[in-house]
Amino acid sequence: MDKKQEILKKIWRELKDSLIISGHPFHIFSLTTVKNNFPDSRNVVLRSVNEDNNYITFHTDKRSNKIKQIKNNDNICGLFYDKTNKIQLRIYGKISIVEDKQIILDTWRSSKDMSKLCYLNKFPPGSILKDSKEYICESYNIDFNEGIKNFCILKINISIIDWLNLNHKGHVRLFIDIINDKINWIAP
Repeated sequence: MDKKQEILKKIWRELKDSLIISGHPFHIFSLTTVKNNFPDSRNVVLRSVNEDNNYITFHTDKRSNKIKQIKNNDNICGLFYDKTNKIQLRIYGKISIVEDKQIILDTWRSSKDMSKLCYLNKFPPGSILKDSKEYICESYNIDFNEGIKNFCILKINISIIDWLNLNHKGHVRLFIDIINDKINWIAP
C-alpha cells in the first residue's frame, strides 16, 4: 500500500475511533452550511461512520435552522482538527435527511436519556426567549419518547477529503476526490 492509501485508511480509522474513544478530537466537528449565500458554521457530534459507502452521520433537532438551510442548498463542508497530531481534515459533500423510520427509531432507542433531553426543549433552536432557561423541559415525569418528534439524523455523503498535516519541517497535504477516485499530493 502506498503512502497516499495509508493516509486514506488512517483517516477512516480515526473517524471510526472517534465514536468509541472518549475525548477523540474528531468526535466533535464544525459543520458549515449555506445561509442566505453566506457560510453558517456550528459544532456537531459525529454519530456514525460508513467507510464502504463514504458517509458520516450526526443528529439534530429537526426544528433547527440548519434543516431549512440544507433543503435550500445541500452542499456542506465539515472541519475536523486534531491538535495533538496537527491534522486538519476538511470534508466536502452533500447532506441529506435520513427518512427511514426504522433507522430513526433504532437510533433513538439506542440514544442515552441525556441526549434525548435535547429534543424535549419547549422551543425550536434559535427561538428568542424571555429568560435564558425558558426552553428547558421542567417536567418531573419526562416521557423521553416525546422527543423523537424533534429528532433527526443527517447524513453527509462525502465527495472530497482534504487532509493537511501541519509540520514545522514542511506541511503535507493530500486531496482525495472520492467521486472520481483520485488521490493527489497538493501544495499546502
